[in-house]
Amino acid sequence: MKLREIRGAYEALSGKASDIVRQLSLAGVALIWVFKPQGVPAHFPQQLVRAALFFFLALVLDFLQYLSGTAIWHIYFRNEEKKGLSLDDEVSPPAQLNWPAWILFYLKSITVFFAYARYVIPYLICQYG
Repeated sequence: MKLREIRGAYEALSGKASDIVRQLSLAGVALIWVFKPQGVPAHFPQQLVRAALFFFLALVLDFLQYLSGTAIWHIYFRNEEKKGLSLDDEVSPPAQLNWPAWILFYLKSITVFFAYARYVIPYLICQYG
């Protein structure tokens, strides 16, 4: 892997992290708008509130996945650059650098699956089944 590729990786990840922050904001507005109860101002079904919390947690984990990847690859890049390597030099980064991002990836995937399986699908079956 070339040092230039590592720089490209952390730059792409930081761009994605910015996109996720924007999506977190829009998702919060969308949740309020879509699940806003009609006629009862402050009453949300408990299942939807819990599902929303898990979806929010998944979005936070998604953001942390990209944020950690950005930071890890940037630090690795800067360390290699400080050693005097050029952008075209070959490097062999340790596989462990990706572990935090993979852990967060699986956690967010499980979180979304759990939200649908435990709260959303049963709620829809009860309401419309």
